[in-house]
Order: sequence, then C-alpha cells, then structure tokens
Amino acid sequence: MPKSTAELVVERFYAALDQEVETSLTAEQKRGIEQALVRANLASRHRIDFRHSFPFLHRRYFVVFLFGRDLRKVSRESTLFGRIFTTLLITLGVVFALLSILLALYMLKSALGIDVFKNFHVGIWTWFVNLHDHMTDALCLQYR
Repeated sequence: MPKSTAELVVERFYAALDQEVETSLTAEQKRGIEQALVRANLASRHRIDFRHSFPFLHRRYFVVFLFGRDLRKVSRESTLFGRIFTTLLITLGVVFALLSILLALYMLKSALGIDVFKNFHVGIWTWFVNLHDHMTDALCLQYR
C-alpha cells in the first residue's frame, strides 16, 4: 500500500535529521514536530493550487502552478532589473495571449462568413486561404 504524502514528508524529515537529535526527542515533541511539518508542507493557502505529475519517455515529470498572495514573513530580495524584467515578461505574455485570442476570434468570424463592417477586411483570412491553397497545390504536385 503506498504511503500518504504526510507520511512521506515526515519520513524525509527524519531521514535528514541527525540520529542523536532524533533519539533525544520525546514522543510528545515528535508528535508536535510531525503535525507542524504536515501543516506547513501540505496546507495550501493558494487560490489556485495545481499539482500534477505525468509519465513521459520512461520518466516522470511534474507541473506545479500556484497563485495567491505571498504570506511568507521574510520577503525575497529583488533587484530593480529583476522587477523590470518580470513586469516586462508578464506584460508581453498577457499581450501575446490577448492577440492570440483576438486572432482566433477573427479567424472564426471570417470562417463563418460574418462581416462586421461592409467592404472592409484586414486580409488575414485571405492570406490564410491563399497559403492553404498554395500548400495544397504544392502537395498535390509532389504526389503526382
């Protein structure tokens, strides 16, 4: 039977702890330490807490996405460059996501033949259809 996450956390703690220190602890102290470990490691105080592992090419990988307020008592040191870089990266990510969504909606609108403004087209749909026709013709010629 596989061990629970709480048991694994406690087991790893005792494996890292010095043997002499462990033997000097009373049963009550051990119980208190184990409860604190489980609460500190397993209690999620994040609005979004996504943790998932998956097998890929004979190995296991994991994805963790946490989102929420930083409740740590000691804040991380950050440089001005780090803050500017992080802000720029987040801004570019949001702009890219918004533009991708707008492009997808525009392509869907064009595929359905909906004209929002009469006789005005950006030309992305025409370019896409021409590219598709060109690629189809090239593939047909290749296999003749």
